[in-house]
Amino acid sequence: MTTQYGFFIDSSRCTGCKTCE
Repeated sequence: MTTQYGFFIDSSRCTGCKTCE
């Protein structure tokens, strides 16, 4: 799990206030 732009990116699932592309 990595943090990017205040988001948590876990594999193909993203959790945060923005959509992952």
